[in-house]
Amino acid sequence: MDRTVLTELQAELGGDQAIITAFVRNYVALLPWRVSRLHRALENLDMEDAMDAVLSLKTSSQMVGAICMDRLATELEISLRLLPNADHLDELRPQVVEIEQFVFGTISELETPIL
Repeated sequence: MDRTVLTELQAELGGDQAIITAFVRNYVALLPWRVSRLHRALENLDMEDAMDAVLSLKTSSQMVGAICMDRLATELEISLRLLPNADHLDELRPQVVEIEQFVFGTISELETPIL
């Protein structure tokens, strides 16, 4: 986690901690859903939904400073762009499983108060 990202966002928003807290809470609540959406897109061989899901995961992760999740989503995005067609989406399943393995840790980091 890069906590400076949230600190900078808070400064841009006039120092309102409540907005940052709500933003992080929303990210945490939606993170498992975003990853399950990736799984569904791969199962359905839906290239458009897979790309939309990975971009949502990447962008939201950047905004909260979730460095590892951002990196994994970026790697998946690149892999998606390199696929010849949707018939090959199943090849990306190991990357989505790897992302899934970091969900709990990412949530734990975000829910840990800064000392």
